Amino acid sequence: MGVAVRLPPVGRGVDVADYTAIRDEIKVRLETVSTFVAVFDTVPDRVTVPCAIVRPGSPVADYHEAMGGQGLSRFNFEVLALAQRWEPNAGQDVLDSFITGSDSVEAAIRGDTTLGGEASTAQVTSCTAYGNVNVADSQYVGAIFNVEVFAT
Repeated sequence: MGVAVRLPPVGRGVDVADYTAIRDEIKVRLETVSTFVAVFDTVPDRVTVPCAIVRPGSPVADYHEAMGGQGLSRFNFEVLALAQRWEPNAGQDVLDSFITGSDSVEAAIRGDTTLGGEASTAQVTSCTAYGNVNVADSQYVGAIFNVEVFAT
């Protein structure tokens, strides 16, 4: 017969991942990308491009990811990178720089995969939806970067 293990109530003796702090730290990492003139950790009413917007991914959270079902959660974020559209070639060149190289979105997250100590690990898993994007009634060229964060 197994032994029952009692876990302490949430908030008492158990660290709980802080979703807002994780999102804030993703913003901090993205601010290292020199091309971005602005980085937002919430969806803004207006944008100045080139910029990045950190928003919830899908699913937002998966709980009980560790063996035994306790503690580790996976959080998914999207980073929407935007550039000007009025000169399509120039905008696409800017987007391309966000995809690869030492000043890319992936390199920024890889620069501190613990996100300032808020995560066990974080990584950019993919870049999708490259093309025209409407934000706040304006059209830009953009790409979505999917960021996966594991935290306890």
